[in-house]
Amino acid sequence: MLILAVLGAVTVFVSVVGYVGSVRAEVGVKTDVLQLKRSIPAYTRVTEADLQRIRVPRKWSPNTMVTDAASLEGKVAAADLQAGSYLQIGMLVPGPSLQPGEREIAIMIDAETGVAGKVFKGMSVDIYATYQQDSGQNRTSCAARIVKSARVIQIGQLTNIKSEKNNSITESVVPMTFALSAADSLKLTREESFANKIRLALIGGGQTADNVKLPPVCQTIPAR
Repeated sequence: MLILAVLGAVTVFVSVVGYVGSVRAEVGVKTDVLQLKRSIPAYTRVTEADLQRIRVPRKWSPNTMVTDAASLEGKVAAADLQAGSYLQIGMLVPGPSLQPGEREIAIMIDAETGVAGKVFKGMSVDIYATYQQDSGQNRTSCAARIVKSARVIQIGQLTNIKSEKNNSITESVVPMTFALSAADSLKLTREESFANKIRLALIGGGQTADNVKLPPVCQTIPAR
């Protein structure tokens, strides 16, 4: 009986060792991933304090998993994230690149007057506005620089919309986002409402701001 008990124990031990070995072979090497300790609202920065490291089998961890907390610098949640979620690349987007005191403001720019696709994120542009006003027998046209050296922080997709003046006409516009001072953002918002057209002008000379004052250019055109 003793011999049978010993043989049974050895058999059980060998079976357990074999099972553990097979499970280990199936799971394979483990890796660290980041899991949210709390829920994160959309467009809120995700910090290392919001995360905990969890070890999971590498074969079950997709390549989109975020494993380095340092890569979260400057990123915000793309949508509401629930506590317990494993952090993946698609869950994060770059946060607004604003300097202290700057405002982020977006307007629709006519594709025709937006420097024909030559404006890219990070560039600086001057923003001009043109106006036309009928006064009796004469029509006055004016052009003015309303914002100097505006920094472009985002460019949207080309969109076709109906003209505000004529619904039968379709205009191609591009949403552009600028980083402006409080005064310039207020001025741009006002002028966009009254201007007939907004136009961008790329700045040469290494994208540096100039100190040249440009007074409005106006002309009276006789009515035909």
